[in-house]
This record gives sequence, structure tokens and C-alpha cells, in this order.
Amino acid sequence: MANIKLPTSTKHAQINKAQSTMFATITVASVVTIFCLVSAKALLSEAAYQRKVVNANHVAVKQLQTNVTAAKQLDTQYNSVFESGTTNIIGGKNDSSSNAVPPNGDNARIVLDALPSRYDFPALVSSLSKLLNADGIGNQSVTGTDQSATVGSNDAASSPQPVQIQLTVAGTASYGAVQSFIKDLERSIRPFDVTNLQLSGPQAQLTFNLTVNTYYQPAKSLSITTKEIR
Repeated sequence: MANIKLPTSTKHAQINKAQSTMFATITVASVVTIFCLVSAKALLSEAAYQRKVVNANHVAVKQLQTNVTAAKQLDTQYNSVFESGTTNIIGGKNDSSSNAVPPNGDNARIVLDALPSRYDFPALVSSLSKLLNADGIGNQSVTGTDQSATVGSNDAASSPQPVQIQLTVAGTASYGAVQSFIKDLERSIRPFDVTNLQLSGPQAQLTFNLTVNTYYQPAKSLSITTKEIR
């Protein structure tokens, strides 16, 4: 018996066409919706990132303005302390010559001598020799361990701390000259701590030997950093 193929009705064909159209419409709408969602997420992420960048920029600008104000104040204070007046900060003559002996000397040098930022053993010995000469001390001797080769780097640090240097100072002089030398150590802008003092001989020609501690402090670093905004 032969199979007879019945023709598809027009209504059925219209239904199939409508289903195909609906499927295509839903597919396109889904693609558009997904695209919109992905785009919206990307835009929101970009907006959030830009907001962080703007906020960080405002903070940086505010800090920069604060730094500029502080720099101007520092410049004014420096000029008022170091560049004016005939009397220095310890009551001596504001003298910039290399032969000036404390309490004389220019303010900038006095401050640097107070707590140098570098370990300089020869300069320290030279400073003490100047004091000894000024007080007329004979048979001078300034000794200590020069640690220039082992003290390490003199690089600046974010939180520098004073480092102790110990010296032994000896000589011969009258009682008054020895007393004057010790007073000069006390008046010195650079801190000198006398931890031991030995005296021998007649008052007119004393032999003294003292142990003294002084210090230096590495410079404070000013670091400029960068920050990544994520």
C-alpha cells in the first residue's frame, strides 16, 4: 500500500514561522541583554576606579599644599635663625670664619656640629684639639677607636637614632685651664658626656685624663613613594 504525503496546512506553517520568529527575537534580546549587563558592569567598574583615582588625587593635592606651606614656614624660620643677627644661638659672636671657637661661630655650623649627620672621626678629634688649644692645654692627646671602616653606611634613615662615640682626652695644664676646658665641653653645642676624670700632679701643672662620650646621628630621609590605584 503506497504512502500518501498530506500537504501541510497554511495555519501550521504560520505557527512554525511565528515560533521561528519568536525564537530569533528571544535570542537577539538575550544577546542584547547580556551585552548590556556586561557593558554596565564594565562601566560601573571603570566609574569606581575613576572615583578612587580622583579621591587619591585630592588627597595628594592636599598633602602637597600642606608641604608647600610647611616649606615656606621652614624657609622663614631658617632665615630668622641662621641669616640674621650678630649673636649666634648660644650667645657667642655670629662668626663664619674657620678659626671661630665656641661659643663663637655661625648658627648653621653650630647646629651641624651639635649632632652631625655623618661619622667623621678626624673632624671630631680636630674640634677637640681646637678647644684644647684655646684653653692652653699642653701635651695634648685625643684618642679613640676610629670606626670609619666598620661603622657602616651613613645613609639617611626614616627614624635615625644617635650613635655614641667614646674618646679619651689627656694633657697638662694649670688647674684653672683644666677647669676652663671642662666648662667649654659643658657649653659646647655638641653634647659631650664626661664619664671619668683623673687628675694628678701639682695645681700649677696638673696632668689630666678624661673619658668623654659624644654622638652623631644619621640624617633623616625624605622618601617620595608611588601608589598604585586598583
